[in-house]
Amino acid sequence: MRWNALLVALIGAAMATAACNTNAPDSRGEATVESPSTEEGGEAAEGAAEHVYDSEDAWGLVGAPTKGSTEALVTIVEFSEFQCPFCTRVRPTLDQILEEFDGQVRIVFKHLPLGFHDRAEPAARASMAAHQQGKFWEFHDLAFDNQRALTDENFIAWAEQLELDMDQFRADLENEELHARVAADAALAGELGIRGTPNFLINGQTVTGAQPFDNFAEVIRAEITAMEEAIEGGATRQEAYEARIEANRSAAAQQARQEPEQRRPARPQPDPNDELYVPVGDSPIIGPENALVTIVEFSEFQCPYCQRVGATLDQVVEEYGDQVRIVFKHNPLSFHDRAEPAARAAIAAQNQGQFEAFHDLAFQNQRALTDENFIAWAEQLGLNIEQFQADMASEETAARIQEDQALARRLQAGGTPHFFVNGMRLRGAQPFASFQRVIDAEIEKANEAIAGGATLENVYETLQADANRGNARMITPPEPEGGAAAPTPSNDPVEINTDGFPAIGADEPVVTMVEYSDYTCGYCRRFHNTIYEAIEGYEDRVRVVFKHFPRGADTIALAASAAHAQGQFWEFSDGVFEGNVRDRDGLIALANELGLNEAEFIATMDSPDTRTSVAAQKSEGQGFGVRGTPTWFLNGVRHVGAYDTARLRAAWDEAIETAE
Repeated sequence: MRWNALLVALIGAAMATAACNTNAPDSRGEATVESPSTEEGGEAAEGAAEHVYDSEDAWGLVGAPTKGSTEALVTIVEFSEFQCPFCTRVRPTLDQILEEFDGQVRIVFKHLPLGFHDRAEPAARASMAAHQQGKFWEFHDLAFDNQRALTDENFIAWAEQLELDMDQFRADLENEELHARVAADAALAGELGIRGTPNFLINGQTVTGAQPFDNFAEVIRAEITAMEEAIEGGATRQEAYEARIEANRSAAAQQARQEPEQRRPARPQPDPNDELYVPVGDSPIIGPENALVTIVEFSEFQCPYCQRVGATLDQVVEEYGDQVRIVFKHNPLSFHDRAEPAARAAIAAQNQGQFEAFHDLAFQNQRALTDENFIAWAEQLGLNIEQFQADMASEETAARIQEDQALARRLQAGGTPHFFVNGMRLRGAQPFASFQRVIDAEIEKANEAIAGGATLENVYETLQADANRGNARMITPPEPEGGAAAPTPSNDPVEINTDGFPAIGADEPVVTMVEYSDYTCGYCRRFHNTIYEAIEGYEDRVRVVFKHFPRGADTIALAASAAHAQGQFWEFSDGVFEGNVRDRDGLIALANELGLNEAEFIATMDSPDTRTSVAAQKSEGQGFGVRGTPTWFLNGVRHVGAYDTARLRAAWDEAIETAE
């Protein structure tokens, strides 16, 4: 019998009692390690009776450090770590439990090194090296007795004090299988909804934190009674233990389902099916004067994503030639201090027929948008400098920028880059495949219009004849799946491991945002683009980290992880979200389009380690209370739902103010 379906539902008991708070790091595998058996009272001598748990050992208890009776009616699984002060505080209570319930209780130790305790994981590895030689609990006591001195030098000294084989000990410190055992323990904690230490499962029933003896004793006595009744009814100890695990975990899952959630109404968003009228006006055009497809781009010269999408637009021009033209609209964002002056300079260059060349120079030198360079570039392009300077400063130039920005507001194109392909919205620095999908559909419509009498000169206006000329239509998204609304963000921050996961933004952030997302979720797709827009101007303060929470999109998550291994996670995710790519062949095709090594991509996608990592991320999220997507955490505080750009930035601003 497997227990995982029951385990995942647990959110855990209230964290009012003192405990260290954490995340569960990714598992690096589930390899088991042959370890010494244990006997009543501590580590076993050779030949001691083996401990028996559930029939399939779903929690990986076999071989874990254990003390207490092999015939115990009650199993206490302890999730702990050596740098946690509350784990030290609970040690006398655990000793009292073993004394008071002698022969009836056993304690199994599971590692949960917390991300903010830098010596916790090295200590866990050292303790497992000691465990290989039957000295876990002795090393455990030395580590806790010297909690402020968890140095590599002391690990060696303690091993010598315990008369361990030092060659073996040093080798086991580097043993990847032992490292994997520690990581697997932490991943299990995530599956169980455990996010702090110390945390205990007493025959599957949770006791959280450094509780007093009486709190443990009450649960233990009840479990002893339940086990004795099951055994008197004919069950073996193993069968009785399995039944208690199932009963306790089912009760926890039921309680979690019955917890009330506060509802927050969803915010209106632009209707993705709203075809909008987007006039060309006097804006500069890159490409032919007339084309089957008109791409209107709202952009600005200081935006890194506008620069990044330039290569994609070049590919569009190369692939489609005269079938496509690109119209540039200015939308300098207020938090980019050189964006508006650069827009003025670009318009001044346009007035002398050199917009495209100036455009390229500005993006090539995005970190050097100075007035002096504007003049230098104008001279390089052979412009009349006196006219150039006058046009930069003119009210007419300012009015043209303001006109473009007013149009952006009507279209709800608040961030950059933002595109309208024959009036159909495409947000953010999307990959070529996203543009291709929309362009191909619009070419087909344009050819039908020409077949009906339109000309190349008026095909855009013909296609725009019935487009929405007012404000962009807004729609209110439905509630998340199952009718569950977004819960109020938790005021109890959690610590989440972000090392090695896909991220954009600051290297040394004030605020770290961790998003749990699913590729088949429409709101995740929208929020993905919103993040691109919102982070403009926050790149030095905010870091956004992506974690998988697949709800039927496991294959896509595995593929995205494989793309991440080759440094193309965000580009791959863009293609998945915008191209609605879901099948394996489509994912491989997208990888090829991005220039990834196909053999390496497939091998990583199919790797058990990749599957373990994705599963661990989802389990970790469940442990933090993630029930739907997107769910995200700002410096550990939970938020739920696809916020719009303004609301997301407001949340960032509040978190930054709190952190500073």
